[in-house]
Amino acid sequence: MRPAEKVILYARVSHIKQGPSAMVLDTRSTDQQLKSLRTVSNTQRWFVIAELKDAGCSASRFAVKDRQEFMMLKRLVIEGQATLIAAWEVSRFERVTSDWLELIDACAEVGVRLWYSGRIIDPRDSDDRWTATVDGVGAEMEAGLVSDRAQRGISGAAEEGRPHGRPPYGLKKGAPDGGNRPTWIIDDTAVTDAGDTPVMIVREVITRMSLGESIKRIKDDLDGRKVPTPGGRQKATGEWSRQTIRDMAFNVGYIGRVERKISYELPRGETQTVTARARWPRLIDDETFYAARARLLSRQTGRVAAVKYVLARFARCGVCGEPVRGARNVHRKRGDYAQEVYVCHSHHVSRSVWQLEKYVTMLLFLRLARPDLAELLARGGTDIREAIAERDRAESKIEEWRRAAEDGQIGPGEYNRFTRKWSDQRVQAERVIANATPSTEYAVLLDPELTRTWPELGIERRRAILRTVFSSIVIEPQTKNRFDPRHVSVQWQGSDKLLRGDEVDTSACVWTPELRDICNVQWTREQREKVGWLEPRYAWAAGWLDIALITAWDGLR
Repeated sequence: MRPAEKVILYARVSHIKQGPSAMVLDTRSTDQQLKSLRTVSNTQRWFVIAELKDAGCSASRFAVKDRQEFMMLKRLVIEGQATLIAAWEVSRFERVTSDWLELIDACAEVGVRLWYSGRIIDPRDSDDRWTATVDGVGAEMEAGLVSDRAQRGISGAAEEGRPHGRPPYGLKKGAPDGGNRPTWIIDDTAVTDAGDTPVMIVREVITRMSLGESIKRIKDDLDGRKVPTPGGRQKATGEWSRQTIRDMAFNVGYIGRVERKISYELPRGETQTVTARARWPRLIDDETFYAARARLLSRQTGRVAAVKYVLARFARCGVCGEPVRGARNVHRKRGDYAQEVYVCHSHHVSRSVWQLEKYVTMLLFLRLARPDLAELLARGGTDIREAIAERDRAESKIEEWRRAAEDGQIGPGEYNRFTRKWSDQRVQAERVIANATPSTEYAVLLDPELTRTWPELGIERRRAILRTVFSSIVIEPQTKNRFDPRHVSVQWQGSDKLLRGDEVDTSACVWTPELRDICNVQWTREQREKVGWLEPRYAWAAGWLDIALITAWDGLR
């Protein structure tokens, strides 16, 4: 008769909190697994010498932390303390085939058997060893399938702009939408005696970084004001860390963007970045966000964070919507000729700096030559005032319905449907306000000598003037080197219409001598060098000036 087994019971679960999307095998907690194993032990009259459990620990190759109790299990096996180890299912032991075979070898060496899924496995028996090996391979494959499903779900959520995971500081989880999917809303809960809210802290921190203030100074100020740190993080000390503050300038979620890297279904070692507009409200405007990022990057590289390109972080890619940046392309086949181009982060577009800036400058000059220029500038100021009133009205409505939801007067579904509309209106109003520029630039636009003195203004002043006149500039991809303005769309301040170059009809174009003089500005060599117009190497599409005139004078004739 075989003596009573000395058994070690082991239980493991990957996620402490289980949900409907979790694996079927992972839906039982460690306590439930141990309860089932105790029942088997009592029925089989096993002598239990230890109960070990790892809660919240993965056994796959994707694990990020060690399983302390499982390491104890292996030590007890090697020391010969038990004759049998039992788990509810093979995947509770291991999900990596090589580690599973290592455990089988250790058990075979000391004569320890395994019990899982209602049967005993003797690793010294060839048939049982084959069965255990197949079970281990299946457990690892199952973990891989779960990971692939999770990656596809994350990618799908990113492509649709849906939230995933824990919301960043300044946002919080809202009521599920109509499809029972999670939502994020602005966290406007007061966290200090002065009434500071997380969204106010985010805007303050990013703005201060964009102005060049040091992270240490911001950290000391937040700690001095006793602003609570983002909660839910491990090893929280109650004080702000420099890394937490720095990360705010690199979290594109604050400007209403989703950006995730995926690698599933791609060749080994390759990744793809998924970029989309988010379904949650933005917390900061793009210019402030990217200015803060540029400041931090310049400190890392030791370079001055001065703006070198007029349209950097202002013009946008027509594919991904990201602001473009200036870069240098070195052509080895052309004698190491370096061409400066505007590119987006994902390189969807690449356009010559001097060609794009020349076209946009011509648009500006032609726009300023319109007889109704003063009226256009006044209209822009009116739009800003209307945007402020629209934002205040939207915030008032959202607050009214939030109180109604807290009082139980309306349900979550009705609250989400109504506030989503007002949130969109608030975001649009904030975008208009964020793009507003000081009124001092309006006087410069009325200067009739602006076309002559343009290179002397300096790049920062030229950028301010362009932002005063243009609401947005969108660059679409083109396949040829010949610059074609039909792939550049613009939107004027005070207008909600995006003028696409490919929709311009140049048949009604009427030129006057005064307009042609504007587009044939006679600058000195030094002036042309300042704006980068010295050495044009590529041809222009036919009729580009006609397109510029029609675009600048749109709606006047």
